[in-house]
Amino acid sequence: MTIMSNAMAQTSPAAIEFVTAQPANQSLVRVFLGATVTNPEGQTVGDINDLMFDKAGNISTVVIGVGGFLGMGEKIIAVPFPALTISSGADGARTITLKASKDALKLAPTFTATEKTTMDTMRDKAIDLGHKTADKANELKDQAAKKIDDMTKGQPVKK
Repeated sequence: MTIMSNAMAQTSPAAIEFVTAQPANQSLVRVFLGATVTNPEGQTVGDINDLMFDKAGNISTVVIGVGGFLGMGEKIIAVPFPALTISSGADGARTITLKASKDALKLAPTFTATEKTTMDTMRDKAIDLGHKTADKANELKDQAAKKIDDMTKGQPVKK
């Protein structure tokens, strides 16, 4: 009975130090996802798509979508977290700056993630189904055209 009591005591909520409010010196990831990234000239160069953490739980890398419009034609790059400067303006608004020109970012190597989220997997499946649907539609269109061709063979040509 004492073994069970010790095991229960180790996992009871009293053994965990719960955080009840966000500390002033910490930020939520969700405020960074989708945030605009500018260059030192104030031009928008992209937006934050993801953050990578090291084994110690520190942000190590920032994944940024550059170029494109509303995610279409966007190139995904990644930079070390320290390459960003995060500051607040007089109005308290957060600005995220990357010391790189738009041209430099166009030349940057594309980033490829090795882990997939559920959303990534579903998007891949949807793209695959879209391709299969388009292929099937073309196949049916070709079959219909052939049937129409077969049915009209031998019929007199209308003048």
